[in-house]
Amino acid sequence: MKYTGKYSPLNLMMMPLDEQTCIFNNEFVMADNFQESDNTSDFDDFVASPYPFKIQFTITLFCLGGLMRVRLNLTEYCLHKNDILIVESGSVGECLEVSPDCRIGIIAFSNNYFVSEINSQGTTLIRQFLSVSSLLPLTDMEMDELLNIYHQMRQKIKQPDYRYKREILMSYMRVLFCNCCQYMASYLEKRQASPSSRKDRIFERFMQLLKEHYASERNIGFYADKLCLSPKYLSQMVLAASGRHVKDWVQDYVILEAKALLRSRQYTVLQVSDMLNFPNQSFFGVYFKKAVGCSPSVYQNME
Repeated sequence: MKYTGKYSPLNLMMMPLDEQTCIFNNEFVMADNFQESDNTSDFDDFVASPYPFKIQFTITLFCLGGLMRVRLNLTEYCLHKNDILIVESGSVGECLEVSPDCRIGIIAFSNNYFVSEINSQGTTLIRQFLSVSSLLPLTDMEMDELLNIYHQMRQKIKQPDYRYKREILMSYMRVLFCNCCQYMASYLEKRQASPSSRKDRIFERFMQLLKEHYASERNIGFYADKLCLSPKYLSQMVLAASGRHVKDWVQDYVILEAKALLRSRQYTVLQVSDMLNFPNQSFFGVYFKKAVGCSPSVYQNME
């Protein structure tokens, strides 16, 4: 599978390959650790990777028990029983903690036609949900329905004489998509019923802009202009809402991206510096070392 975008980090075929993994045409993967074992599997090693990585496929993780704590685009999420985490392609993820009894399932795909032909209202709703959270809690009944579909999909992928695997996977994914829209609509209705302050609304809009532009824009004036605010007022609102300064949020995004690119070992330090719009490699090195405590080259070569 060839990826032609700007980055070349974690791709779909770097997913764990063991008896608990089902793959269709190198573009659709299902994996889990539902079968308890005393030995560490490839799946467990993959899930608990200690380094941040940039994901070039869409992935949904669902938790049946235990605890998994992750950082996704600098937002920390804690998965417990009946939680699902939706990770969009291009996100930077980092595993922070996995309990020994954690049971996780994964549905991942590299081509969006697996959820194509969905009505625009549902797509808009999912976009709205993902702008505020990637974690969706389910009830026992809702998770049971998801698991039932998950196991049926696995059976079809494994069935050697079944001729219409792509078609049936797309149909199952459509059901999952519609169910998620229903769950997300309920979540958003409850959230909108709770009053939010002006500083919280400004902070949410700032974070949305930051996710889109951090690789090229590190100046607070850029974000203030986009929000039609003065830099001073934006700084005050972000600090009041989050307890952190704008420059700290920007730096965290840039450093997380830099770490993912360096650890992929696909690029030189100079290339990473260029990708993140630094004026030169020396400036990038000083910026990185001040935040991380070591130079980019040292971090890249850590075992």
